[in-house]
Amino acid sequence: MADDVTRTEIADHLAVVFANGAVTRSDLLIAAAGARPEVRRVLERLPDRRYTDLRQVWEDLPALPVGT
Repeated sequence: MADDVTRTEIADHLAVVFANGAVTRSDLLIAAAGARPEVRRVLERLPDRRYTDLRQVWEDLPALPVGT
């Protein structure tokens, strides 16, 4: 995966995005608009589907480390 991006860092940007239900990959990218470029590059690798929670994101990013 990208340079030292972790699940914790991604979760910091996406945690609240699921409050109103399922979201798309595009919604995740919008929610992470303020994230550093490496985080956005990881999210851009996600398939174009609907996500109902962060666990589904982790299923599509299995090699991403939890944190440091």
